[in-house]
Amino acid sequence: MHIYLRMGVIYDIIPFMYENNENDSIPKYKTRLKDVFILQAVFIIFSMSAVASKLASQALGLFDTVLEAIFSLRFLIPLAAVVFILGIYAILWQQIIKRFDLSIAYANKATVLLWSLVWGFVIFNEEITPAKIIGVIIVFIGVIIMNSEAVS
Repeated sequence: MHIYLRMGVIYDIIPFMYENNENDSIPKYKTRLKDVFILQAVFIIFSMSAVASKLASQALGLFDTVLEAIFSLRFLIPLAAVVFILGIYAILWQQIIKRFDLSIAYANKATVLLWSLVWGFVIFNEEITPAKIIGVIIVFIGVIIMNSEAVS
């Protein structure tokens, strides 16, 4: 195992996971289809923060004043869930961007639209319209195009 230092960041290099690039001092990670699925799992976790956030916002509507609501467990539990989920997501995101070019990883973040649509339908009984489906399909086409260059 080799350790490289670049711009203050230490990279642990495991030889079988990386391909050497003679033009760059830091080898690039070989993106695998498994990595794309892991990336999607991270975005599913991230999308759950929207669910917790909506639950917290619904709790606000149950009280006469905002002050009453913000001290209720019905509001505080979903709010704590949002903070917890986003904390986990932040840690996982740091691991993900080691494996992907930032442009590829960030383009995949658009798939959160699909997961939010699913959670809205399953948990909140929100309507799935043809326009929403077409929008998600367009986003997925873009994500597939971006990933087709990255996956080996």
